[in-house]
Amino acid sequence: MSDPVKRQRESSILQSSSPDPGIIQVKLLIEKDYVLQTWKNGLGKTEEIAIYPPEKDFVKDEFFWRLSSTWMQGDCNFSVFPGYDCTTVVLPSETNSSFALSHRGCESSTKVQPLFPYSWQVVNAPVKSLQFILKRKSGNSQIRVEKIGAFETDLQGDVDSGKNMLFGAFALVYVVEGYISVLLDENHAHEQKHVLKTGETLFVERDEDASPTSILMKATTNRGLAPFNDIEATVIVIQIEEGKTYGGILQKPVSDVNDSPSPSVNHGIVPSQRRESNRRPSLIVSLEEDIEKLNQLHISNNDDDNKEPTVIENERRDSLTGIDPNGIYEPPAFALMHKDTDMPPPVIRDRLEVDEFPLNAISTAWIKIMTQGLSEWIKLPIIVCRGTEDGPVVGITAAVHGNELNGVPCIHRVVSQIDINKLKGTVVAVPCVNVWGFLKFQREFADGRDLNRQFPGKEDGYASQVYCYHLMSKIISQFNYMIDLHTASFGRVNSYYVRADLNDPIGAIMAKLQQPQILLHNSGQDGTLRSAAAARGIKAITVEIGNPQTFQDHYVQWSFMGVMRILDHFGMYPISSVNANEISGHNAIENPSGPLNTVLCSRGFWLYTKTGGLLEVYPDVNKFVRKGEIIARIKNMFGNVVEEYFSPCTGVIIGRSSNPVAMSGDRIVHMGVIKKTGEVLAKAAKENY
Repeated sequence: MSDPVKRQRESSILQSSSPDPGIIQVKLLIEKDYVLQTWKNGLGKTEEIAIYPPEKDFVKDEFFWRLSSTWMQGDCNFSVFPGYDCTTVVLPSETNSSFALSHRGCESSTKVQPLFPYSWQVVNAPVKSLQFILKRKSGNSQIRVEKIGAFETDLQGDVDSGKNMLFGAFALVYVVEGYISVLLDENHAHEQKHVLKTGETLFVERDEDASPTSILMKATTNRGLAPFNDIEATVIVIQIEEGKTYGGILQKPVSDVNDSPSPSVNHGIVPSQRRESNRRPSLIVSLEEDIEKLNQLHISNNDDDNKEPTVIENERRDSLTGIDPNGIYEPPAFALMHKDTDMPPPVIRDRLEVDEFPLNAISTAWIKIMTQGLSEWIKLPIIVCRGTEDGPVVGITAAVHGNELNGVPCIHRVVSQIDINKLKGTVVAVPCVNVWGFLKFQREFADGRDLNRQFPGKEDGYASQVYCYHLMSKIISQFNYMIDLHTASFGRVNSYYVRADLNDPIGAIMAKLQQPQILLHNSGQDGTLRSAAAARGIKAITVEIGNPQTFQDHYVQWSFMGVMRILDHFGMYPISSVNANEISGHNAIENPSGPLNTVLCSRGFWLYTKTGGLLEVYPDVNKFVRKGEIIARIKNMFGNVVEEYFSPCTGVIIGRSSNPVAMSGDRIVHMGVIKKTGEVLAKAAKENY
């Protein structure tokens, strides 16, 4: 004997495959067809139940609406979806799971505000929820939870429970508990009956300009047999209406049949495919046409002796003068991508103990370093990515100098790329080491000293030494390998180069895997974080990523790829999982995997001014210079040349001054001496910082 529920389910699927658009389409969505998406941070998973239009990619594309269910295994943040409304319904569970909602980490309850991330505090995980996302300008929705019973009536009966009218373009019925039968009546012309069980979804697409569709739901048994009157079921009903504008999307007019729309304009996310849209898309009016209209208005105003142009008209005309009519901003592709998960909320710890953080998860924390003048702790942010099994610990540090920022987005790119299910070992990222200098937009620590000359620090020294001491003992001591990310400092610019002890085989490999423009041999012993780490047996390199107090996307991308190659080399994360073009956000970056060539330098040194004045530096970074060539001049305030500087040797420009105002003893250029074939690298190679 066949199962009537199975038979009914199969018939529903067959109906959905019909090519006839008609007025209504009905599809039964069963759990095995949901698309499973495991969160890369290991804190949960998502099943995509339905998305419209169906061919859209939730992460990369603009879409009208999306319905999904999630399992949250631990504390996490709400993702932010600009332009979308998100509704979450927590589903019941046998473990009585619960959660607490906090806004931006506040300890007390806070009024919910739009477009802010909110943190879930999960108790007795996992917590399962249903999430519905709707593009705000494209339409609106109504969501309700219903408890329905079993009763005998028809669509025209007097019983209200389970009886609804569908008015919008879409309807979704998700079964939370129990079994239900659904009877649809399309304008009383024909009826469709469907049986759903817990976790299944009925999808209805219709012409919302047509007459309403009647829907009758009632609880039933698992085989669709005659129910008992005391049977109940719980459902979530979502009705979706189209907006009055065509999705709120700007579209350019097509002036010629051969013209094609801009690829960045996402056409046709609404209306429903049940009918053709006769809505006229909004147009972008040419600025030239707008200017001409304003000019005509100005002429007509001048013809009227008693009428002067308004202030607004003058300002509008002035604002359009000299504007490129085609210069309309279009967001980059990565800015339009949606993320389903984010970094979890941080915990506070006295020190980093990698083993205290769970395997197969990404965690965040604030580590207490030292107390400041208000007796409050200066805390460092860390991100701990622990893979499926134990392995090496690779540390990535940034902003040891507070205004050297390119390393921060590099770290963000690394941790957002890592799928925790593919990671072996642990990645510990410290996106900002010098929090005091970071907040002051300055290189130095609170006491005015350079942290990167104070390592390994002292427990009873001055402030910057104490800070370095605790940083080493509480965080850095946990690393097996370290990548320290820097940039040039104020008034200077850098190439993308790596400083490493090339006599150390492992350090040399790490440096070469960064694929820099310039690779500089430097043995350390100079009070830097890299030197202090090496003294503890931690293999470390310093990566210099361009210029200070700014984000340079191509340098960030190159350093990111270098970090991923190092993780791949240590067998921690496969480089094959990384798409360099996709991660860069757009394809405008030339060679997104890194520079094509590397110059190897056996040593480096700075040239300094001998007198003050206005400094003109001529060669750019990454330029080769020959011995004796002029590279800079100093002029006084009257324009007279008072000093000239010539290259003392043949080499390459690693960095240079970008500040025209020079004191005596200021830096001019950072010269790299190119390694000769067969040259033996010095055991102790330092620089005159």
